[in-house]
Amino acid sequence: MSDILISIKPKWCELIFSGQKIDEIRKTRPKDTGFPYDVYIWQTGNGGIIGRFTLRHFTYIQAWEDEVTGEKHLGNTIGLRHCVDDLELWEYLHKGGQKPGKPYPGGWAWRIENPVRFDKPLPLSYFGLKRPPQSWQYVNWI
Repeated sequence: MSDILISIKPKWCELIFSGQKIDEIRKTRPKDTGFPYDVYIWQTGNGGIIGRFTLRHFTYIQAWEDEVTGEKHLGNTIGLRHCVDDLELWEYLHKGGQKPGKPYPGGWAWRIENPVRFDKPLPLSYFGLKRPPQSWQYVNWI
């Protein structure tokens, strides 16, 4: 089983630990199928790994714009609880726009299970790192 370190803003961390947010939206996902993953949370701005959750599956989300009406659409969001406004989610996923010959832009909802907040934050050196990931990365125990 692989471990992952993910950077998350404080407001989203609070929603995760309160149980309100059970899906974390990312443009990418781990490529291998080493489920389940232990995902460690680096809270941006405070300098510590403040908790972890289990990741067992993802849901793909598409974002597209109707060429005629200009309406913005999201696909596969039913049942997701990501706490992000639909327009904000569409803009995040569609950033950079449609590329010729490529599928519609999209991203992934990482399903958060069993979130645990640590009593004391762990340093990055716990994983032998000197800086946190911009989004997420695989990590190894030292």
